[in-house]
Amino acid sequence: MAHVRKQIRDRIASVLASGVTSVSSRVYTSRVYPMTSADLPAITVYIGSEQSNLITIGTSKSLGRRLAINIDIYARSTSGLDDSIDAIAVEVEEAIAGDFTVNGLAKEAILSATNIEYSGEAEQPVGIARLSYDVLYHTTVADPSTAK
Repeated sequence: MAHVRKQIRDRIASVLASGVTSVSSRVYTSRVYPMTSADLPAITVYIGSEQSNLITIGTSKSLGRRLAINIDIYARSTSGLDDSIDAIAVEVEEAIAGDFTVNGLAKEAILSATNIEYSGEAEQPVGIARLSYDVLYHTTVADPSTAK
């Protein structure tokens, strides 16, 4: 079975693909997906980092893990780019809130930061909003593929 962090990433991407109508099904689980203007708006979902700590000891040692999931929103527009980014962000936040425990894989998924950047180098201005989520989950030390 896959590592729980992959299961979490895939589940979040699935929730966004079905819950964020303004990007259709353009949700990708890769940080390096090449984007063309025909692909926008779109979302990428990828792992930032993970910290863990021992939460129980004895014969069944458990780890508390805090996973940073980044959700990048890509949009382009000649006018109202800020509004487009914010509208998609609303859909993303609502979709994640509707699956707060990531289908039981996590204890919680909390928005921790939002960063927005703009570029005027393409044929139309492009905006990228990065929504960073902290996802708390538990596994045993011996089994990183099963959420506890």
